[in-house]
Amino acid sequence: MGLLDLNRRGINYGVLQRDAAMNRQLYEALLQRTKQTGIAEQLRTSTVRIVDTAELPRKPARPNRPRDAALGFVAATVLALGLVLSLEAFDTRIKSPDDITQRLGLASLGMVPECARSEFGGGELLINATTAPPGFVEAFRSLRTSMLFASAETGCRLVLVSSNMPGEGKTLVSSNLAVALAMSKQRVLLVDADMRRPKAHDQFGRELVPGLSNVLVGDATVDAAIQATGSENLQVLSAGTLPPNPPELLGSPQFGELMTLMAGRFDWIVIDSPPVRAVSDALLIAHLATAVVFVIGAEMTDVTSAKAALVRFKAANAKMAGAVLNKVQLQRHS
Repeated sequence: MGLLDLNRRGINYGVLQRDAAMNRQLYEALLQRTKQTGIAEQLRTSTVRIVDTAELPRKPARPNRPRDAALGFVAATVLALGLVLSLEAFDTRIKSPDDITQRLGLASLGMVPECARSEFGGGELLINATTAPPGFVEAFRSLRTSMLFASAETGCRLVLVSSNMPGEGKTLVSSNLAVALAMSKQRVLLVDADMRRPKAHDQFGRELVPGLSNVLVGDATVDAAIQATGSENLQVLSAGTLPPNPPELLGSPQFGELMTLMAGRFDWIVIDSPPVRAVSDALLIAHLATAVVFVIGAEMTDVTSAKAALVRFKAANAKMAGAVLNKVQLQRHS
């Protein structure tokens, strides 16, 4: 081995020796840094502490069924009340005597409960029937009292009974009013002036012909047309042969003369006339009456329609005694 080769190896050895020293210093520095970091982590204190130990829940947090049920009940009640009040506000049908006085401005003469024919043993709905319900009889006694106070005139009193539309029970009211007046020892004549759909004769089981139309055209005499009813002090003059022109007969001078003639023989004349909104027959004879009774079917007639009928009566110079609320369902509205 030469001197040069030995010097070269000595130089390489020195380089490697310096690299080893540097790597050792770097390792010792890293080792020292690692130890310092571990000590710092161990010295760091934690801020977390246990306040309460966890407990197993006995019931679910949600939903809260009692609270939800109570809120649901309150909400349903409020909505139901709101719906009822809304329907009541939009419902303009006449249901009670207060509606008659407050919304129509008429006196309430009474109200008649709704009764089925079976309650009268299958016969006609008349208060002199032995099976008539006490409430039905008392209703017409009250109506009779109201009419006595409403018609204070001396002599014969002519009462016109009409309604707004068909089906409200004007014939029922007029027939039983006539019976009630006759039961008080008054001489009463029931005249069926409804020459379109006459029913008064059926109420008492009498013949339709001869009747009012036959008397007015001269086909029959008054005495031949007037029929007994089987009820003391009460007679009926049926509609007679149905004419093609009822308004001409009712508006003729002969009708007025006939009523004047009958006024000398009876204390009360009760006229069953057609509905005022359907035809004008009732308006032609309304001015002859000392009192007009307006029959209103409970929950059948709306205020607007009833007011329109009253306007027509007013134009005919009718003397309105008041209104009768018919077909009242007392079981529903006790």
